[in-house]
This record gives sequence, structure tokens and C-alpha cells, in this order.
Amino acid sequence: MNWDVYTRKIHWKIALIAFGTIIGLASLFYTESFLKELRAEEQLKIKRWAEAVEAVFFAEDDANLSFYTQIIQDNKTIPVILTDNEGTIIAYRNLNTPESNPEKYLSRKLEEFKSSGSVLENSYADGQINLLYYKGSNLLTKLRFYPLILLGVIGVYMLISYMAFSNARRSEQNKVWTGMARETAHQIGTPLSALMGWLGYLKEQYPTEIAFGEMEKDIDRLTDITDRFSKIGSQPERTDQNLDETIEKTVAYLRSRLGKKIELALDIEGSSESSHNQQLISWVLENMIKNSADAMDGSGVITIEKRVQSGRVFIFIKDSGRGIPITDQRKIFEPGFTSKSRGWGLGLSLAKRIIEEYHSGKLSLEYSAPADGTTFKITLPLAR
Repeated sequence: MNWDVYTRKIHWKIALIAFGTIIGLASLFYTESFLKELRAEEQLKIKRWAEAVEAVFFAEDDANLSFYTQIIQDNKTIPVILTDNEGTIIAYRNLNTPESNPEKYLSRKLEEFKSSGSVLENSYADGQINLLYYKGSNLLTKLRFYPLILLGVIGVYMLISYMAFSNARRSEQNKVWTGMARETAHQIGTPLSALMGWLGYLKEQYPTEIAFGEMEKDIDRLTDITDRFSKIGSQPERTDQNLDETIEKTVAYLRSRLGKKIELALDIEGSSESSHNQQLISWVLENMIKNSADAMDGSGVITIEKRVQSGRVFIFIKDSGRGIPITDQRKIFEPGFTSKSRGWGLGLSLAKRIIEEYHSGKLSLEYSAPADGTTFKITLPLAR
């Protein structure tokens, strides 16, 4: 596994989450501090308003009430309801009282203030008690939702940033894969042409040699591989063709090349056509079967099952190998991940891309457990 790439990827994720968390916590702290100050200021205004109401109620006839009247009128934001000790509404302010049935509206608001608002009790010299119910202003109410909105904005920012970062890395990886694959195809092309020439010469010299038939199959396979690699990065051609033939041809080629202790079992149910590129699907199957063989350390059974259901084809590749550790199961499709001492860790990643991006299908790990084998599932749409 390429630990440097994987570690950098994890560090970027942690840094992005930490940055968003710090911004969110700092904003929440500042907003809560600001709301606390605003709440205290509104409570002070209500006390002054209550004192002004009391002064007006008990003022002498010739008293100058302009100052207290101004205090009462200056409250244009905080909803208040003033009642006597029996609950009868004496006065109210900053409520959108409807013209029709205002009493019912005020009674409902009074109950709302009693359950979720605040209350001030005013005791007067004559023993009368008035109760002043109030709630936070509309501004205070709106500001309470500000932290939630802010967290939502930060969450969207983090999601967009993560997607942009992932897409940028994926684009960079795709360019590397494309260049590497085409260069590999170019390098293989020259000795492959020479091998084809030498094989033709040897067949003429020794026409009865049966080994040349198998050698010819291997050269054809190398030709297919070169063609596959040269086309990576471009959209492959797909045609409606019998998928069973692609599976059977791939299995037949591998049977004599995996060793005598590895058994390849084929279980095909029904006949099906699927729009696919035969070379690429064959490469995916070949790569996954070889991975299964490696997991069995050269001995065991690999079963390839094909089923058709609900307009889709399911191909199951099962082995009796050592299984994939739970800690690795989420990483097996990541570029650069490999459990082998040799290899670049691109096989499963490229196979997944071929199935999902080029064939509109899905490649997934169906089951794996230590010492109990592994099952992969390929899902492809049927030809229409």
C-alpha cells in the first residue's frame, strides 16, 4: 500500500474537519455571548417599561408624565402583556392584534407568554399586584436561529470543499493512470511484434509442435492486454453480446494457467446478453480470479456464478482463501492499496472503474471473513 498517499489523504480530511469545527465553535460562542448581552438589555428595558407604567397608574392629576409616556412608547420591539393578579389583561404592546376577535387572540398570546416567556411582578402601595408577561423581540428570536444557519453553511462549505478536493485528486490519479497505461502499451508493443514474428517462423520450421498452440493463445492474450491499456482514458466501445461467452472464454484461458491445485468451477444460469466491452470485462474477471488464486496460496476452489434477476446480471466470484481483514475491507478499492509485497495496488481500483464508469454497473465486496473465503459481486445491466 502507498502509505504516503493514504496518510496525506487522511491528514487533509482531518484538517478540513478541524477547520470547519473551529469556525463553528467560535461562531457559536460569539453568537451566544452576543445573545446573552441582548437578552440582558431587553430585560432592563422591560423593567424600565414596568416602572413607567406604574408611575402613570399612580401619578397625580397635575403630574408631568411626558417622560414616562415616552418610555412606554419607545418600546417598539418587545411584545408585552400587563395583567392584574386575577389574570385580566390591562394593557399590551407590540402584538399584531387582528381586528376580528382580538380578545381570543390576546388570551392565546397570554397563555403562550405564560408557558414560554418571562414575567415581572409589580406590587403597589395599595396592595394591588400587576403581572407583566413578555417575550424576546423578533430580532432576538431570529438571532437564535443564526447558529443553526451558520452551522448549515459551514457544513455545506465542508462538503463542497471535500468534493472539490476529492475530484481534483481523482482527476490527477486518472491522468497518471492514463499516461502510465498508454506508455506500458507502447513498450509492450515492440517485443510483442517480435514474438509474433518468431512464433510464425518456428511454426514453419516445426509444424507438428503442439506447444505452439498454447504459445499462440498467450500472444493473443498479450495483444488483448496491450489493446486494453492503449485505450485507457478513452470511452471504450460496448456492444450487445453474449456475456456467457465472455465469462466462459476467460475461465477456459485461466484453467490451464493457475496451477493443478486450483479448481475453477463455473455455474452459469440461463443465457444473457449485456452491452459490454469484451476485452475489458474479460480483464476484470481475469484480474479478480487471479487475486482469488493469490488469496488461496495456490490451492483451493474458485467458483464463478452468474445469475439473472430484475433486468440485471449478477456475477459472483467466490474463493476458499484466507479472507480479507475487516480493517482492510473499506480500503481494497482505493488506488495504491495492496496486501502483496509486490504490485502497485491498481487492480481492484481499475476493475471498479471499468465496471461502474464504463459499464454502468457495480463492483462490491459481498462477503469476506478470515479463513472463510471472499465473495465479490459484479452487477451489470441486461441489453435492452
